Amino acid sequence: MNTVELIQYSLGNAFGILEQVASDLTQEQADWTPPGIANPIGALYWHTMSSVDEIVHGWGMGQAALSQSAGWQEKVVVASAPEEEKDPLAQMRALRVDLPALHDYARAVAQAVQGWLASLTPEDLERTIDTPIGELNLGQMLETFVIWHINAHCGEISALKGCQGAKGYPF
Repeated sequence: MNTVELIQYSLGNAFGILEQVASDLTQEQADWTPPGIANPIGALYWHTMSSVDEIVHGWGMGQAALSQSAGWQEKVVVASAPEEEKDPLAQMRALRVDLPALHDYARAVAQAVQGWLASLTPEDLERTIDTPIGELNLGQMLETFVIWHINAHCGEISALKGCQGAKGYPF
């Protein structure tokens, strides 16, 4: 197994588990605002997939994200904080999604990202990328900003489902 295959495998697992965790969500569960400063599941799910979209298409491919180029943001995000709201927590807690559209968007992002990964060679993963935490090679960027990010939010979504009396992880 080479590095590209390992990243494809890891990303496929992350997408697959997130899909399993999110597949039985109801709109009510997605919209529920938890106590404290935790974010609604719908906002987390959108954040997770739109981040993957923006990072891979922008940093990795040098293209516009599907959320913008294919109009997914308008299809998925049905409510958000007023534009003058600058507090990220308030923005996340106000965001509401159309859950079926978000599932479709998540599948479109996963398909696009996995298709792009299939075109890469191990040498491609050595290209350096400037990130908010410094310069990383493409492989490191994918692990840090995509795979780890999906897995972290998948756990958060699972926990928030549990807070609502639902099963989080499917295993």
